[in-house]
Amino acid sequence: MPGKGRVIVTQDSSFVNYVLRENHTNYQKAKLDTDVVAKQLGTSLLFVNGDDWRRQRRLIQPAFHHNSIQQLYETVMNTVNAYIANFPQGAQVDVYPLMRELSFSVLLNSLFNIDMSREMTDELCRGFINLQDFMAKDVLQPFRRFLYPVTGAEKNLVKQWDGIRDMLRGIIAQRRADETTHNDLLAMLLNSRYEDTGQGMSEEQLISELLILLFAGHETTGSTLSWLLYLIASNHQVCEKLICTIEKTDMLDSPRDSYINAIINEGMRLYPAVWINERVAIKDDQFGGFSFPAATSILTYIYGMHRCEAYWEDASTFNPERFLKSEGLIDKNVKNYLPFGAGPRMCVGNNFAMAEMAFVLYTIFKTFHISTTGAPPAAWPLLTLRPREVILNIKKI
Repeated sequence: MPGKGRVIVTQDSSFVNYVLRENHTNYQKAKLDTDVVAKQLGTSLLFVNGDDWRRQRRLIQPAFHHNSIQQLYETVMNTVNAYIANFPQGAQVDVYPLMRELSFSVLLNSLFNIDMSREMTDELCRGFINLQDFMAKDVLQPFRRFLYPVTGAEKNLVKQWDGIRDMLRGIIAQRRADETTHNDLLAMLLNSRYEDTGQGMSEEQLISELLILLFAGHETTGSTLSWLLYLIASNHQVCEKLICTIEKTDMLDSPRDSYINAIINEGMRLYPAVWINERVAIKDDQFGGFSFPAATSILTYIYGMHRCEAYWEDASTFNPERFLKSEGLIDKNVKNYLPFGAGPRMCVGNNFAMAEMAFVLYTIFKTFHISTTGAPPAAWPLLTLRPREVILNIKKI
């Protein structure tokens, strides 16, 4: 491929497992294809490699441990309830921008449990939307880069993101000067210390981590929730069983409910937010009788693996039961299923995302009757697998 050299695309489960787990030390994350976006996000945990990644992962991991995020449940539930209370009703409602906005609100409140002005939240939201749009165009239409000096697109984006960084810098300074105890992710990250030095993150590193949590977290969860609403509304049997489950379950317990988790898992199987992963070989390697040199890009096609008939019976069918054991408990050992990646670089926020989606599904289907309009959403495979729009009919119960 021009600009990339040798590329292997695979949905072979054994090879994917080899790259992401068994021989992961020989594979590193690829650089972002867009230099402008890389300048904004490139020093965060998601994009660094080697010793820098290991050091940063050990620092951040405890904040996303299952026991740690349970402390945020009240914040997440309050945010979800407040948003759903003003949820639009009627025919032909596009739920994708709503789910993206809700997910962004959940992350903002979980990161900064403070009273943030509407102007600040709007500025942050616009910044991330503009960054995503810029990234899509920059990758898909690289010729546009020659026009940046004329259009000012790059200059305007950098200026906007400088403002966002200044905003976060102010929040951090205010928090450090505040002796009050806060129960949010910012407090957890501020209190984290590197094992080797006993020091905390620098301000710039902290800002980079906050930005990537907002950027990656709200887009992936917002997209997945949109796909889930469509899938559930399209399957009467699943919808009825979910409603019966909700009637017997408390909201706080919804992240632990087997059937709710099975629904989320099946939705992520069919529409994994991270639909493709890229790793680059550090040294020459071989697998299954094939050899390839260093610098080869390995594209692990998660979407294809999740829908491969060799791995899944009736692979294109939405069937949450496939994630349940015979006694109705969630099966945690399902093979060929990697919605959050695999190996040491598995998504650090998976527990948080699962809990958030459980709270959202619980609240929406406890409050509304949702039906499809007959129009299936079109998939838009960018950095994440985004639906172009998800049009549903929404009526209060």
